[in-house]
Amino acid sequence: MTGKVIIVTGANSGLGYEVARYLCEGGNDVIMACRNEEKANKAIEKIKRTNPNALATYMQLDLASLESVRKFVDDFHETGKKLHVLVNNAGIMFNPKDIKKQYTSDNFEMTMGTNYLGPFLLTNLLLDDLKTTGADGGDSRIVMVTSGVHDPEASKGKRIYRDLQPIDFDNFFLFDDDKYNGLQAYKNSKAAMVMFTYELAKKLEDTGVKINTVCPGNVPSTDLIRNSSGARKFVARVVYHGFLRFTKMTRTIAQGAAAISALATDEKFKEFNGKFFKEGVEVKSSEETLDEEKQKKLWEMSGGYCHMEGFEPIEVPPPPKEEEKVEEEEKKEEEAAAEGEEKAAEDGEKKEEEKKEDEEKKEEVVEEKKEEETKVVEEEKKVEEKEEVKEEKEETVVEKTEEEKKE
Repeated sequence: MTGKVIIVTGANSGLGYEVARYLCEGGNDVIMACRNEEKANKAIEKIKRTNPNALATYMQLDLASLESVRKFVDDFHETGKKLHVLVNNAGIMFNPKDIKKQYTSDNFEMTMGTNYLGPFLLTNLLLDDLKTTGADGGDSRIVMVTSGVHDPEASKGKRIYRDLQPIDFDNFFLFDDDKYNGLQAYKNSKAAMVMFTYELAKKLEDTGVKINTVCPGNVPSTDLIRNSSGARKFVARVVYHGFLRFTKMTRTIAQGAAAISALATDEKFKEFNGKFFKEGVEVKSSEETLDEEKQKKLWEMSGGYCHMEGFEPIEVPPPPKEEEKVEEEEKKEEEAAAEGEEKAAEDGEKKEEEKKEDEEKKEEVVEEKKEEETKVVEEEKKVEEKEEVKEEKEETVVEKTEEEKKE
């Protein structure tokens, strides 16, 4: 496929940049849908240094804002261009140990909002454009870039994935703060992308539009973990990713981008629809993503949260206010202080009791010693009395003897 209009989200760095560069080399008109204009323009300049004739343009898109998604679609329509391919590549991931939740402007958890709900709305708003291009035997495609992390079974035995939980629709969008961790959010978002692919594929039959999802492999050089905290980002990039490279468990950006680009433009993938690919090979996704009831439920929930036409709107619960968080923290501190004071008082009472017991024991020892001394004195006195009695008897005997002699 050449000479086509292709939108690539997150195209200013990592996999997205490499995909955009590759597609430009094929003579396609690539729209780089990115949040940061400066970084996007630098990426375009870099592409044009080796390919001066590259058709690469920047359009502003922040997937963490549903308003930005809608504006992007309006801006694209103003260009008057057809749309042949949409590559939903952009994504973020927080470190597994990140438990402090971040929110989108629409109050969704940041990972779910950016990786899934933003692309969900974007894809649906561009469907008519893609259908127009795909009509009458045209070639129109949607590529969803996902990850093998979506499958807990495939991740068994890997320490970093041991806490991943199956799909739980009661907290699928992670509104519950008590059960949050960064990797679970990433897993949920990628599972959602796979399920969305399957559900939309059914609705796109006979429209000329095909949608498939691809895992490019473990590509540690991407900017995926940019939102993690500094120390954790260092550990992920240098230690964990270094180990994966050493054990040859990773793929280069070029390899990952080739898998994505092929699904977007290669003739051999033209007839595939609703399939999951890993590094260019069709494979089976997780069991839970194959559940058609769950696919349908997620579709309805997603449309409701995005307040799309034809869906029952669902209100998004507001995140905890900073004031409430501060009050909760202060309350916890007060409770901890009260517990500390109570414990200190208990410890003080215990020490007083122990001290009193020690003093009583000492007094008992003194009394026992006195009693022993008294006993000794009494024994000595008895001995003396016996000696006196003995002496008196002896004197009496002597006196009698002398008297007898006189007689």
